Amino acid sequence: MKWDVAMIKTIITGIVLYASTAIDLLVILMLLFSKYRSTKHKQQIYIGQFLGSYTLIAISLFFALVLHYVPAKWILGFLGLIPIGFGIKYILSDEDEAAEVDEKIEQRKDKNLIATVALITVASCGSDNIGLFVPYFVSLTIEQLITTFIVFTFCIFILVYLGDKFSRVKIVKKLLDKFGNWIMAIIYIGLGMMIILESDTISHLIKILF
Repeated sequence: MKWDVAMIKTIITGIVLYASTAIDLLVILMLLFSKYRSTKHKQQIYIGQFLGSYTLIAISLFFALVLHYVPAKWILGFLGLIPIGFGIKYILSDEDEAAEVDEKIEQRKDKNLIATVALITVASCGSDNIGLFVPYFVSLTIEQLITTFIVFTFCIFILVYLGDKFSRVKIVKKLLDKFGNWIMAIIYIGLGMMIILESDTISHLIKILF
């Protein structure tokens, strides 16, 4: 029973975690699908998104593996400050990321679309995704990592599918532009706090200080 509860928690957390990183990607994909409408181009966008996302996951796994050698679990809890920092950044940010991505697409319009999508994904979302994935991956067992990878794969497909469909619905882009940063900020800060609390970082600091 405990295994079932833990696995369900891993699945739900994986979905929420990926969803928090997917808001930026959704805007990017909507821009791409609005410019490239043919079936061939859509297939290339799917492949490019999977390639870019798997690259970020692989990099995050590498750093998580390295950090697994840190002996004290409570020290790893400080990694929770990374997503909290990103959350605060999104609250304070007023950058027009969609415009920046649109410019990148125009610059690479004559290039291979698969490579373009992959590069834009890594360049636009790399630091955020790695900063969020690494602290979470460090806290997982091998079984949980495998489950999370499967969940992420499913989420990537759903994300690209929604990017295609929502590219034809203007109100979705308006809502994401208006509330996207706040949604990401809440999830990022919440995940950071969860990592800190589950690593017993605060209790250890209290013992050390008092």
